Amino acid sequence: MTDAGIVFLQTVVSFIILFLLTRLLGKQQVSQLTFYEYLNGITFGSIAANMATDDLANAPDHLVGLITYGILTLGVSWLALKNRKFRKAMAGEPVIVIQDGNILEDNLRKMHMDLDELTMLLRAESIFDYKELELAIIEQSGELSVLKKPAFQEVTRQDLKVRAKSKGLAVEVIVDGQIIYENLRAMDLDGKWLVEALRKRNIANASQVCLATVNKQGKLQVDLFDDVVPGMMDISEEDTPELSLDNIQFSAKDKPSKNLF
Repeated sequence: MTDAGIVFLQTVVSFIILFLLTRLLGKQQVSQLTFYEYLNGITFGSIAANMATDDLANAPDHLVGLITYGILTLGVSWLALKNRKFRKAMAGEPVIVIQDGNILEDNLRKMHMDLDELTMLLRAESIFDYKELELAIIEQSGELSVLKKPAFQEVTRQDLKVRAKSKGLAVEVIVDGQIIYENLRAMDLDGKWLVEALRKRNIANASQVCLATVNKQGKLQVDLFDDVVPGMMDISEEDTPELSLDNIQFSAKDKPSKNLF
């Protein structure tokens, strides 16, 4: 077998092992990963990459390392679920960095975080004045959670005692021109109802529809492949005409003087 063929087979094997291990260990969004989980992911990828590209003779060693690391990670995850102290030691704890509009500098120093990083996280939460905050907490994942003082919190319907009905989950009934009959049946609807609803919108065929959804109240929302939006904006830079004084229309009072330069 050629070297390229060996690399191909090793890559397939490392991909399958890595896929099985990640499925076994569970899934989390990248933004929710703790530092321990983040470093684990890097290590898994590094071992798998070495296994895919190294000599065939070393492949079993990499495979053993990958599986062993996966078993150890699974064991640590199991212990973290069973023991709260161990979980806190591995993942860390949330840290309060602002309380009653006051920055807790000591807590910032413990997390090796400076004021620039804190203000950046605040701006990401649309907070431009830390004095508005009752609490700001750095979570284990490094994200910032904030609680505004009552005077700066937005008014809710409950505050105004205004009732609102839930629209529920919008269920897809057409995706890329294909009718999803299972979803229609789950909502006690059928293809005949869908066809009639589309005809009322002057849509002759489901193939014209990019996406159609039905909410809890039975309201149909449709997006077509060929959208006709009045005044459609295009912010791309492709085919943008070159700007020059020759193709700009001026009014009489705005027309530039010949002695402009």
